Amino acid sequence: MTDFAPTTLHLRTLGDALVTLNGQPLVWPARSAEELLWYLHAHPQGAYRADVLADLWGLEDTPTATNRFRVALHRLRATLGRADAVTEVRGRYLLHPELLAASDTAALQAGLEAARAARTGDEREEALRRALACVDGEYLPQVRAEWVEEARAYWRAARVRAHVALSSLHCARRECPLAAQTLLRAVQSDPLIGEDHHQRLMTCLAQTRGRFEAVEHYRRYRRYLREEVGDTPMPDTVRLAERLKAGELLCWAAEQEGQAAESKR
Repeated sequence: MTDFAPTTLHLRTLGDALVTLNGQPLVWPARSAEELLWYLHAHPQGAYRADVLADLWGLEDTPTATNRFRVALHRLRATLGRADAVTEVRGRYLLHPELLAASDTAALQAGLEAARAARTGDEREEALRRALACVDGEYLPQVRAEWVEEARAYWRAARVRAHVALSSLHCARRECPLAAQTLLRAVQSDPLIGEDHHQRLMTCLAQTRGRFEAVEHYRRYRRYLREEVGDTPMPDTVRLAERLKAGELLCWAAEQEGQAAESKR
């Protein structure tokens, strides 16, 4: 069997669960084969057969269940067109690295790594935008099972990190509308990313959309904390909201720079 050409196969997991070959969706001979693919993708370090059987199909590792696993595995390999699509290493079943590399999550990870290694702000922005270009929603949104939650949280956090990093670049350049837009996407994805991000967003919204938008975000955040967490905003956030209500136009980046300069005196 020949290796996959790197541009022909693509696994889309962020916002969808779709495999395409030469731009065309693969036709799965059985649902179990597709389920096995996504399970192994969510466990890139591999998984034991007993765990696959229990998590995917609620089965114990019996001879009958083992046969079901073998059939699903055979169909998965046949559909993808290579016998080494899934390998077994010390009892753990793993997707071939080329399959993992053909995924949108690999592109997201590569973009984040390139951003960390970037030498200039422009290079970092390009890498972050490249990372976010492949993101179109939650990881494997069609899957409703406990086994996907850890991977879903991981990739959600990766997406949020990219949005926050890009927003910080815009903020440092005083590109307030872009900073607000990008940071808003981050807090919408994960409202608990950190209260300092909500504070920065409030100041960005006041600068770009007016104090009413800023205060409304504060109220939504306060309601979220009360209803979902059973908590209240920090005193600093409450004081910031009051300042914005009073009509102050604040710049988070400028205030942070001022505090840093003050601390050096």
